[in-house]
Amino acid sequence: MTPAARRACEVLERVVASLESAEHRDGQVEMVQHVADAIANRRPLVIQAGTGTGKTLGYLIPVIAAGQTAVVATYTKALQDQLASADLPLLEAALGDDPDFDFSWAVLKGRNNYVCRQRVAEIESAPATLEFANDSTTLQRETMRLVEWTKSTESGDVSDVPFPVTDSAWRKVSLGSDECPGAARCTFGESCFTERARERAATANVIVVNFSLYGLDLQQDREFLPHHDVVVFDEVHELEDVISDTASIVLTPRAIAQAAEAARKAVSSQKVPNALAASASQFDSLLNDHVGTRFRDGLPTDLADVVRGMLAQVELILEAVRALPQESPESLRAKATHERLRGDLGAVLRSSADMVMFVTESRNAPRLTAAPIRIDRTLAPVWDDTVAVLTSATIPPGMPQRLGLDVGSDDVVRVASPFDYARNSLLYIADDLPDPNHPDRAERVHERIRELVAMSDGSALVLFTSRAALNNAVEHLRDDLGTGITLYAQDDMPKKALLEHFRSDERSCLFATRGYFQGVDVPGDSLRLVIVDKVPFPALRDPLLDARRELAGQGSFMTIDVPIAAATLAQAAGRLIRSARDHGVVAVLDSRLVTKRYKDAVLSGIAHMPETSSLDEVERFYLRRIKR
Repeated sequence: MTPAARRACEVLERVVASLESAEHRDGQVEMVQHVADAIANRRPLVIQAGTGTGKTLGYLIPVIAAGQTAVVATYTKALQDQLASADLPLLEAALGDDPDFDFSWAVLKGRNNYVCRQRVAEIESAPATLEFANDSTTLQRETMRLVEWTKSTESGDVSDVPFPVTDSAWRKVSLGSDECPGAARCTFGESCFTERARERAATANVIVVNFSLYGLDLQQDREFLPHHDVVVFDEVHELEDVISDTASIVLTPRAIAQAAEAARKAVSSQKVPNALAASASQFDSLLNDHVGTRFRDGLPTDLADVVRGMLAQVELILEAVRALPQESPESLRAKATHERLRGDLGAVLRSSADMVMFVTESRNAPRLTAAPIRIDRTLAPVWDDTVAVLTSATIPPGMPQRLGLDVGSDDVVRVASPFDYARNSLLYIADDLPDPNHPDRAERVHERIRELVAMSDGSALVLFTSRAALNNAVEHLRDDLGTGITLYAQDDMPKKALLEHFRSDERSCLFATRGYFQGVDVPGDSLRLVIVDKVPFPALRDPLLDARRELAGQGSFMTIDVPIAAATLAQAAGRLIRSARDHGVVAVLDSRLVTKRYKDAVLSGIAHMPETSSLDEVERFYLRRIKR
């Protein structure tokens, strides 16, 4: 064992000893050693850490033991909150009295996650008829409740709001990074919640961010994050998509209309802002005609003409704002918004062959996106400047290479889960159900769900790969799963409340879509069955994936689609066993896994589970557990 690994393991022993229910995990020790050596040798590390390894402490402890400054980038803000509320305070308590391991930590989120004091001041000073001219009474009430909350909050963070808050109300009291003029030019710059969070991050040893903010930092030439020696990407299987999103240019008619409104508030002449608003409406109409279209040869003439016209209008608005005799919050916001919009409009017009341009629809609103086919260039500075630790319970084949990391397949370290899957789990693959396009499939799938739920006596997380399949199943199976078994659907209530109901009722079932394939942690008897309706292949008509498939060539299905499906399925299956005492069945209702050549590749992330296609064996599994 190297000196670095030994030191990190000593810290791990101390931390584990401080826990009430101390538990030695061989996989966690192994991970600590690998991460410590990677930091000491200044080399990247890709480590697949099975469920139950304790990977969070597995990477935090070596960082602290080495005295390094690290950014921990997570997939979601929920994972950020988990680190802030549990893991980092635990380490602080265990090591706080030892100056050799003195460290500080901070959580940093994007600007729109914090209250803007300037916006609050404007709301408080403006006449209600002006500020809420087009808003409902409910939205006005929600907004004013947030305004009142800002008087007592220390963080200004949306995660700390102690009552439910809608997106519409939050947008009233917050700003995006493209709207903010910066602390130096804002009346409230010194007391700004975002700037305070950045100041804490600047002096911390461990800074917790999400992938989106890390990607934005790369796009803005490292504007947001302090210099760091180490970066940890947790749940790294999601990194490619998120960085691709942050590196993309997205134009929406709504955002352009909002820019026009910002200009109206800043300049006296309304002629050009009104013209920009009219262009936004025309842009909306044209985009609706192209929804689902990928532009292989640049923008069509009609769209290109509108974009050029909007660019000219934005230039005129910027001239008018710069000519104002005195700066105001409204003029500063208009300037920041239109400078960002000018850059996006120009970039779309200059879009190169390494970008994919397409029109999609989100919440019944069209959007034009220009996305990079590859993100290895975006991430290149990370691999050059920092020690990178990439970790997840599932590392899809070829993923590190697509990210631009120079490692071979054999360089991926795999740390096994401590859980006894051979004894406590079973993988059921339905070999007798119709293929996904068969007209009788839905009815047969519903019947199979009933059979499996009867065997598990509820306690099932039933996951669907499409919204239509979910709605159809809920319609046919609600109140039809057996006496005393409640069916909860993902739209019944907010996610947090839904999971609380599911946890508290051991015989209930939760029906949901891909948003629940990960981030669901329900240990114990409340979850004894995970059903996935079919192999979660990515969408066939995804414009960005289509471009990547073309780049990959003839073998694209095995190099693009299958790894995505394997990682997604492994994440879904990972909801089942969350502690050493858990047990249950993962059921995949897709007979293609029995006959197709991709079976082993798709099941690579759950190959540690015993496999069967016999319903009788599933029933015997549950009966054996009951007898124990």
